[in-house]
Amino acid sequence: MSRSLCNIPKTAHVSDILTAAGSWRKRCLMGDGSIFGDASLWTPANINALLDRFTGGNLIKGPGNFLDKMKRQLESSEPAVIQLAAECLWFLYLVPLARKKFKSKRNEIAQVWEWSGQPIPESDYLENRTLMGFARPGRAYSQYRHLEFRFLLRVAAKWKQLPDFQKDELSDENAAWKFAEWVDSQMEGRRQIRHAILFFLFPDYFERCVSHGDKRKIVGKLESRLPEDLRPNSKKAPIIEIDRAIYDIRRDLEKEYGDAPLDFYYPPIKKLWKPDHDEEDTKDPTLKTTPAKFNPLNTILYGPPGTGKTYATTARCVEICDREIPDSNEKIRARYAELIEEGRVEFITFHQSYGYEEFVEGLRPQTDPEGGAGFRLVPTDGVLKRIAERAQQSINPVPHVLVIDEINRANVSKVLGELVTLLEEDKRQGAENEISVALPHSGEHFSLPANLYILGTMNTADRSIALLDTALRRRFDFEELPPKPKLLKEAAESSGIDLPKVLRTMNERLEYLLDRDHLIGHAWLMNAKTREDVDRVMRHKIIPLIAEYFYDDWSKVCAVLGGIPNGFVERRNLDTPPNLDHATGEERYRWKYLDEFPENAYELLLGKSSDAEDPE
Repeated sequence: MSRSLCNIPKTAHVSDILTAAGSWRKRCLMGDGSIFGDASLWTPANINALLDRFTGGNLIKGPGNFLDKMKRQLESSEPAVIQLAAECLWFLYLVPLARKKFKSKRNEIAQVWEWSGQPIPESDYLENRTLMGFARPGRAYSQYRHLEFRFLLRVAAKWKQLPDFQKDELSDENAAWKFAEWVDSQMEGRRQIRHAILFFLFPDYFERCVSHGDKRKIVGKLESRLPEDLRPNSKKAPIIEIDRAIYDIRRDLEKEYGDAPLDFYYPPIKKLWKPDHDEEDTKDPTLKTTPAKFNPLNTILYGPPGTGKTYATTARCVEICDREIPDSNEKIRARYAELIEEGRVEFITFHQSYGYEEFVEGLRPQTDPEGGAGFRLVPTDGVLKRIAERAQQSINPVPHVLVIDEINRANVSKVLGELVTLLEEDKRQGAENEISVALPHSGEHFSLPANLYILGTMNTADRSIALLDTALRRRFDFEELPPKPKLLKEAAESSGIDLPKVLRTMNERLEYLLDRDHLIGHAWLMNAKTREDVDRVMRHKIIPLIAEYFYDDWSKVCAVLGGIPNGFVERRNLDTPPNLDHATGEERYRWKYLDEFPENAYELLLGKSSDAEDPE
């Protein structure tokens, strides 16, 4: 344990925390005792009784903070179960580094304990040095305490079910990776307490970091210190592979830094993977922020293909959640990934068969809990219900966003059902005209929290706004994302093609022949660096889309491309089959992409197009 104790900033007092965690391991995990006294609290019966209070339909909803809801959830519980809840809360509170909040941590732990009708025993493990914490888990850890709480109980319950020989095997000091694999087999989501459990029990193998994101950044930045065959994909690899990589990176760093404190959050190590961040700041000082504009609760971003709707959605989610926008695309994408990991953003895609059961609530078969041969149908939450619950249970409450990509591809009225009325701002929880509806399967009363934003995207080439249900249109703000030829100036310079003029010309012809819903977006050409890049996009993206717009009426496709002949497709006459009595004499053609587009293909496309400047 010496390696781990020397590498932690002294303000964290981690030696005291690890001592307390070691006592919890011996008394509570390996035994059935208590961290604060001699009672038997961590028994299988008590753990399962408490876990049942934090599972499925037993979660309390509605107003109130975490402790208010916990008190209602624990009503009529046995005193030992309530005291166990207090010790679980103590375990969670070992994590957040809070130099001045150890008193409030202690008071909350004591408050829960005293619901059992008894005063909390005096204990060294309630002292300031133990409750000061060791890591910065972020807002999500506090906002979703009930999920961290439930995962701790789940791990404890599964552990108690193991035979003694397997407990001995997994708790051996050399079994760190086996134990981690076992913990990860119990995972439900990305719970941060998972990292704390591993650090507490095996501090020589796991870091004090409790952030999935930070661990992946460490590996992404320092993977060059590993042999190539030991470098995991820092974005997609299972988290245990990331932990193994960090362990190997540490061993490499020890060769260079010797006896210096080797903590990944401690200078100078931190500068190797996060050079621009100050741990004492709550926000990255390198972010240049702009004030967030007012965001309505329900918005649909619409436009033809290739106008950047997906990227706009990413930026809008960050703006809604943080009330500010980072100054680079890379930072926007990174923050968006963090919000998804925190559970504050959920992304789904509608399709023709998507239904109410997946979105709101459905039924799933469950085998007979008594071991019989039959099964019964039980309610199961859909994506809207799940994120609404998370938003409702958040502490502040902070904004949450449900992104519905391709919202117009499903029968939206059928998917939403009776919930369409709940979307309105004045019908949300706490609003002037708040309403709730009884869900058909569970019978629960359901309403939408005021901090849940619905953000949809809509490809107008698939379905026009005019065809959407009127009731739905009334409840959403619609923002058009049109093609923006001006954004192609950089690509035009590098490719040598006047791409803004090419795109504007094609779109003018498409609007004349069809409508403004069937245009071509700028996004496909944004990253074009060469003439070959532009040709590839034309051949594989733009021309097939135009052909789809006209149902393979190639005369109109050619009209958009500059007429006949043009530099992109050619036509050849088809001979009339012999002995065809009813032949009309009408010419028939075979259409084919040119093997190579000629040098003047784009000049031919522009043809008689206007020389006017691009509009602002």
